[in-house]
Amino acid sequence: MNATAAPEVAVTAAEVKARAQKGVFVLVARTLASQGLRVVSALVLSRLLFPKDYGVFGIVSYAANLGVFLGDLGLSAALVHQSHEPTPEETSTIFWGHQLLTALLVAIVVALAPGLVAGYALGAQALPMVYVLAASLFFFSLRIIPLMALERRLAFPVIARAELIENVAQVVTTLSLAALGCGAWSLVGGGLVRGTVGLLCIWQASPWRPRLTFHGSIIRRLLSMGLAFQLPPLVAAFTAGWVPLVVGRYLGKDAVGLVNWAWALASTPMLISVILNRVAFPAYCRLQEDPVGFAEYLRTSLRRLSAALCLLIPLAVLAVPVAVPLFFGERWVPAVPLVQWFSMECILTTLIGLLATAQNAGGQPWQRLAVTVGVGVSKWALALWLVQRFGLMGVGPLGSIVSLGELAATAWLVTGLNPALRGLVVEVVEPVVTVGLLLLGVLLGTPYLVREGVWAQGFAGGALFCGLVLVRERLPGPLPLVAELRTIVALVRARFRGAVPRESSP
Repeated sequence: MNATAAPEVAVTAAEVKARAQKGVFVLVARTLASQGLRVVSALVLSRLLFPKDYGVFGIVSYAANLGVFLGDLGLSAALVHQSHEPTPEETSTIFWGHQLLTALLVAIVVALAPGLVAGYALGAQALPMVYVLAASLFFFSLRIIPLMALERRLAFPVIARAELIENVAQVVTTLSLAALGCGAWSLVGGGLVRGTVGLLCIWQASPWRPRLTFHGSIIRRLLSMGLAFQLPPLVAAFTAGWVPLVVGRYLGKDAVGLVNWAWALASTPMLISVILNRVAFPAYCRLQEDPVGFAEYLRTSLRRLSAALCLLIPLAVLAVPVAVPLFFGERWVPAVPLVQWFSMECILTTLIGLLATAQNAGGQPWQRLAVTVGVGVSKWALALWLVQRFGLMGVGPLGSIVSLGELAATAWLVTGLNPALRGLVVEVVEPVVTVGLLLLGVLLGTPYLVREGVWAQGFAGGALFCGLVLVRERLPGPLPLVAELRTIVALVRARFRGAVPRESSP
């Protein structure tokens, strides 16, 4: 039986929110478990691998990661966005279209691989890495439609279980290969095993199966909307190329390794963004006819997300100078400023992700594309100047500078979706700016208060930041963050007790 053949069941806004909220909690639980694995993996790999290993892997995997976006064209997102349930002909056509496009991309990457390896002097081991990573694109293309069928029904408990299994498989494989001295190949092998296990789990969980049908008219009908959804992340993927291409060209593969390692460590909160966006997109799409419910859901999500990130991430930033050498070793100390800058950038990126999801669900993906193109041009232009002028230390501030402008522009555009969203720009930007300025003052002032000892400076900085935040809470004007954090804690407690407060939204 084809899962997408069933008629769409009408649901109310309250039911959509309830399903979405359940999906958030389930995926958060899965993420916490996965994060435990990620922490163990990072701690062990930091002792077994070197910056050059992460650098080689980061450069060769860029082409494969870019192929993930090129191989979709947003057709699956267009299916989720349409008002009626996708038909078997639609899903099967999109499925086979993905496989044909992926095969073309694999051939292109394989043809360009020798030039990439030679241009960046990556060594003999890099060429087969590119070939293997290119072939692994099929792990993504083969799971798009089965996964879409589960996501459209908000069946996130099933998805969470499958993703936890694939994460366990990746960590075990990566650590085993690293212990055997496989270097960068341990990262490749872990990704391959994850892709295989995840594909099998998703196909086993999803009742959808392809048919031997293909209609070009379906591709043409969905392509316009699909491209509107897919071009922004594709442009963002091109933009991310400034790390392997610019940093690799001017500073070498070791610098790329430090940047990639720092981003992997700092981007832990981005997993929250991934969860919220996956749950929010189908939920927002179903709330298209309820503008008030849409606005309330978006405001509540942004407010609570800002509170959690703006209060917790700065404390982690202050702890980085102590934590990195203590847990990961002295070889990663040069990455400490990068981790601090990237951690603050992740606050901005997470909020932007939720706003961008609202843009797409509200039928304005072309606005999202315009913002993404502007961000890409700005990042490449600033990256070329900052890296040449300041070296590795110029990498950190780049993302925060550009992302702050992107956050303000995106929030302003989202207010045009709905009159009930008026004033959203101030609500989103103000907490990030004020808390960021407080943190900057603490980082600059603590060394003058405590002149010796990173531990003493860390504790003093944390205490000073908490005191300044409490002062901010008492000032007229700023949105309350501590009170919102208390609401989140109460919501989590109520959820575990089986009684979610009536007014709450994720």
